[in-house]
Amino acid sequence: MLEIKLVVHGSVQGVGYRHSIIAQIEDEQNMVRGYIWNKPNGTVEIIAQGTIEELKDLRRYAVKGSNRSNVREVEESLSEITDYEYDGFTIRY
Repeated sequence: MLEIKLVVHGSVQGVGYRHSIIAQIEDEQNMVRGYIWNKPNGTVEIIAQGTIEELKDLRRYAVKGSNRSNVREVEESLSEITDYEYDGFTIRY
């Protein structure tokens, strides 16, 4: 199992970005687990756990964003984990 941390830069807050990520996960029945939240510095952080295929799909969603977002850059770090820490994928406030 793997965990990915994505920090998304650009116009990604207040434009439906987080909800678009959730919708894409649900539409494609991706079983990734974790959360997404708006950071105070204007970026969006995504922490997710799953298989390499699930996390690749999630990264693709993150780069695409919502119709109103403008993703400039996505920072990424990947690590191996031994057990899932989260149930489902949620928005944190």
